[in-house]
Amino acid sequence: VTMSKISNRRRSRMFNRHKIIWLVIAALCLHVSLSYVVIPRHKSSKLESQPESIAREARVIAPISILTSLFLPQVSVAVETKGTAFGVALNKYFPGALPTSVIGRRIVEVLRNRNYNPRNSVIASSLCVDEINDSHTSLILQLENALVDTKNIGIFHLGEGGLPFVGVTGFGAFVQHCPDHGKLLVVFGPHVGISESGTLGKIKRIGMEAETASCGAAMAAYRAITSRTTKKSNLKSDLDFQQEYIIENLEKKLKKLADEEQTGDDNSIALVTGKMYDLILEMLKDEIDAITSKSGFWEKVTEITLLGGIIINRSASGGEDCFQALSMKTLTATGESSIYDEAFGALSK
Repeated sequence: VTMSKISNRRRSRMFNRHKIIWLVIAALCLHVSLSYVVIPRHKSSKLESQPESIAREARVIAPISILTSLFLPQVSVAVETKGTAFGVALNKYFPGALPTSVIGRRIVEVLRNRNYNPRNSVIASSLCVDEINDSHTSLILQLENALVDTKNIGIFHLGEGGLPFVGVTGFGAFVQHCPDHGKLLVVFGPHVGISESGTLGKIKRIGMEAETASCGAAMAAYRAITSRTTKKSNLKSDLDFQQEYIIENLEKKLKKLADEEQTGDDNSIALVTGKMYDLILEMLKDEIDAITSKSGFWEKVTEITLLGGIIINRSASGGEDCFQALSMKTLTATGESSIYDEAFGALSK
């Protein structure tokens, strides 16, 4: 009898243990599906912008988040490189880059904890206007679907190559579209392709046999600089002033290219992409400083989040794009603070 009781207790403990494991797995699946759903653009329901739906979502997701965090520790996420030329090049030139779905979930979680929601938030994209950065799986669209009332508000695009050419006036218009006492999210940075063979600056687009440039604007500027045949006097034209600005200022960043930097190899493309990030950051900082210093700005806006990084595009047949997060900070009336570690610290361990 005693042995029978012990056996029954063991079976009971094993059953409970298995039940807990399956409950955690089910909770995790539900958490992912609820906290991150890609909603077709312009087809969000009215409930999205209602406070009741936001509260209901929080009541559902919060307990599940707690449950999964108790049983499932944070794990490192890395792009698989075994047998993948794309992954090898990605980790070599853009270390720490992760799939946009992983990055998107972390950003949304952090910003929702800071009370970003569809009733008070707008997003500006200081990313290149290349259509591959605006696909249904792109990072910017994932953030829009999760944080913005997509029925009434879209993405405010700032300019070619990722540079915010809209200027202070255009940025001011973006601010005016923000809900009263609302929050701004600005996603900025350059993009670069990596082909399935691991070549930087190239991807294969849908319906095209040949590989094409990514970023086209940055690669065209790089060719103009390295060819040394284009005179500055020939660059002045109102028909292509954004590209001319990129060429002129990128050349200042690169200065005199060494011979090995003129070959167009992967090292050079990675260098150009990094310098494009610097250009974007400098212009954006100047515009934000000018806007936030205006009287009454912080009465209209309560917080700005700046998310900076490099988008790594992948050919359509290869899989989702990746994002190398380089900076994430918030600005308020009292100053600025980095939330990079809060968003990405666990992923980098």
